Amino acid sequence: MDISDIKTQHVDDSLDKQQAAVPMLVIALHPNLNRVGEVAPLLDLDREGRSYVSRNRPEFSKSGYAGKPLADQHISRSPLIIQKDSDELFRVRAHSTSTEVSIPGRSLQQEYLLTADDMHEGVILTLSQKVVLILKFLPLQHMIVPDDNMILGISPDIAAVRDKAKNIARLSLPVMIRGAAGVGKEHVARSIHEYSDQANEPFISVNVAAIHDAVAEEELFGVVRNGQRKRGWLEQAGSGTILLEDLEDASEKVHELIFKAFKAQKVLAVNDANSVALKCRFMLTSTYDNCPENKSSVLWRLNNLLSAYQFFVPNLVDRREDIGLLFYHFVAEQWARVHAEKAMTAEVPTDLVVQLLMFNWPGNVRQLRNVARQIVIDSRDKESLYLDPQLINILANKQESAAQTSSKKVTKSRKPNSVSKDELIESLQNNRFELQATARELNISRASVYQLIQRFDGIQTAQDLDEMTIREHYERYNGDTEKMMWALKVSQVGLRRRLKAMGLAI
Repeated sequence: MDISDIKTQHVDDSLDKQQAAVPMLVIALHPNLNRVGEVAPLLDLDREGRSYVSRNRPEFSKSGYAGKPLADQHISRSPLIIQKDSDELFRVRAHSTSTEVSIPGRSLQQEYLLTADDMHEGVILTLSQKVVLILKFLPLQHMIVPDDNMILGISPDIAAVRDKAKNIARLSLPVMIRGAAGVGKEHVARSIHEYSDQANEPFISVNVAAIHDAVAEEELFGVVRNGQRKRGWLEQAGSGTILLEDLEDASEKVHELIFKAFKAQKVLAVNDANSVALKCRFMLTSTYDNCPENKSSVLWRLNNLLSAYQFFVPNLVDRREDIGLLFYHFVAEQWARVHAEKAMTAEVPTDLVVQLLMFNWPGNVRQLRNVARQIVIDSRDKESLYLDPQLINILANKQESAAQTSSKKVTKSRKPNSVSKDELIESLQNNRFELQATARELNISRASVYQLIQRFDGIQTAQDLDEMTIREHYERYNGDTEKMMWALKVSQVGLRRRLKAMGLAI
């Protein structure tokens, strides 16, 4: 497979050719926990301005095909109405149903007013204190929960990460995985390895930021001492994968050692006379949006070598629709470990799920897993999952702040999900495909621009281009990077960086 074959794949849906978001309902809690993560598109709301939610409709599914309604006896057959007043204003009306509808942070009402910003963030609806739904604008293509659970989630950003991980897996290119602490970067790297042809080879993860200069060479390359040879991390990886975690926080010496080894494609153990061929695939993780040092540094050059392909893993708070699915997955996983002799029969309280959905999750997916573990440990002999009061105090912070702002239109920053493919393309062109400038114009973060590029088919960065395409355009335009930029529709700065790394004159 050639890198030119790589692109983010999307399901071809005649209803949604341009990735336009439509109103969706996502099940975050249901008496049947296996239904958590099911979705229902509210196409009538999008087209006709009104949708109905009751015991019998709409139909929810995890497969993208026909599913089944909520079918819970606590939900009335008489529907609540979700109404579209305008593109910026929506209503949830419960005048004609006995189903009690509540939204966290708001007093109990028969009618709730919602803004488009509320809908892009995700509105939590609790029905009769038994079912929790998330009402959110989401693209239709990604509303399928994969069976393999390698990278679990239904959010469009996670779907894009999952697609790219599968697409890049069988190539030997180095991969840079960026994202905040705890979002699951190592898990994504492991998934790429498992999807690859080298899945049976070693996967070695090394926190290179923790390697001390005094032992760096021995740990990376190995050492021969008293006739015994101890293999270093790079050799232990064999023909598999080595993941260098937090490379950008490692020392300059570590950067230099890895740079020289990668350039030479071999390693020489301390006190050894014979080098060993470097066969492993390199992956990196970073909490930075881009390299924190200047172009003259070894780190910058090393980043160029090892970031042939990169993508971002989004924060958990930006994909509220994944929280219920992930929590139930972690609870089941932790219950099997902690209470192996006892089946999971504990009820999941509605208030617990609502608090999880409202929390800010500064520790991201790792923190959610830790919370699930603590809840499982504390719930061994209880009829329902128990949330410790200390955890309640922590999780309540987000709910309190949301209560103050839930009815206000957010203007300080924009939700990435509100940016359409056409708008992104236009902004990229207006800003000469520079991501930081595009981010400023769209009022979103640079990382969000990367995520949108990953999500939308047909948009790429200079790092996504294969060398053959770059060389063809280099020859066609006689090395004129301005013309190449407009032909390839990528940043001129990124393009020049690729040309320099390929040894072409610029």
